[in-house]
Amino acid sequence: MISARLNLILVFCLLGCQQSQPLSAPSKRPIIDSHVHITPTAACLERALAIFAANGITKFCTKSAGFYPNPRYQATLQIKEKLGARFAFFVNLDWRGIDDPRWSAREAQRLAQAVAAGARGLKIFKNLGLGIRDQTGKLLAVDDPRLDPIMAKAAELGAIVALHTADPEAFFAAPDPFSERYLELLFAPSWSFYGQDFPDRATLFAARNRLLARHPGTTFLGIHLANNPEDLDYVDRLLDTHPNLYVDTSARLGEIGRHPAEKVRAFFIKHQDRILFGSDIIVSPAGLQLGSVSIWPDNDQDADRFYQAHRDFFESNRRGIAHPTPIQGFWTVDAIGLPEAVLEKIYRGNAEKLIWTSSAKRQ
Repeated sequence: MISARLNLILVFCLLGCQQSQPLSAPSKRPIIDSHVHITPTAACLERALAIFAANGITKFCTKSAGFYPNPRYQATLQIKEKLGARFAFFVNLDWRGIDDPRWSAREAQRLAQAVAAGARGLKIFKNLGLGIRDQTGKLLAVDDPRLDPIMAKAAELGAIVALHTADPEAFFAAPDPFSERYLELLFAPSWSFYGQDFPDRATLFAARNRLLARHPGTTFLGIHLANNPEDLDYVDRLLDTHPNLYVDTSARLGEIGRHPAEKVRAFFIKHQDRILFGSDIIVSPAGLQLGSVSIWPDNDQDADRFYQAHRDFFESNRRGIAHPTPIQGFWTVDAIGLPEAVLEKIYRGNAEKLIWTSSAKRQ
């Protein structure tokens, strides 16, 4: 196994070298990163702020603030007090006690308390549908009715519900050497949802879509381009069908950029008011994670290249460029050169309106 990993790393390095190209000159456009994960410690925050300052990230929103009132939540509140308008956060659900009839009311009340303290929304991770089980051992469905009171409370509060439903298509196929994500899954085997009793992607998406339809008054954010960037036509129809849905670009440029540039550009222009820039960067005591698992320690210069690769994709018209997270696949992408007005919305305007301005109105 060790030998196999070393061989794959060597292949990864060689292919990465073949793909590597000089990045464009650093862009000066400010960006709001609407999707980050920062462990709320002084050291992690200091490192994150240095990376953001170097890359023109003027505001950022963490999607993993913990659940009210656990220690991670309390520590995140301290960051909010320190950074003020530069920082926003989404809280998470506490799945313990899911079989208790009072669970829904408890979590709805916790969301209300968190929003009153400054939270802008609720982030539900992919373990809904793929990991959370009831007392019988059955996986909890994405549209389980126990979620309805929480979704209704979010609508009442004006809180956003960010959904991570399913995962890349390759994670539901056999994780063997024929998988184009084999290297990634070799180092993150828990990301494979092949076999066992996991539902397929279509089942997970159908449940999510029923949830969206059942709560038209709730604002939803489908992170990772609704987790189906492999099928832009699907995401296009989803946005047309559900006007209460927004999406972000986090950790999916590798898939988005595989489509013809003209098609991707037209998609972004059509939905320019409902797409948010997000990177999914993780800053933790274990180090950096730049869109996916790292197979060697990433440094701050890697983070600079990571952000500049995003800018190259959105701002330039270059063809055959490396995407931000090569471990996700050994292919290149074509940049989409968005118009200035569209860039402004995706980089900043939509996040300002959805996350920051709405929050300010309530305070």
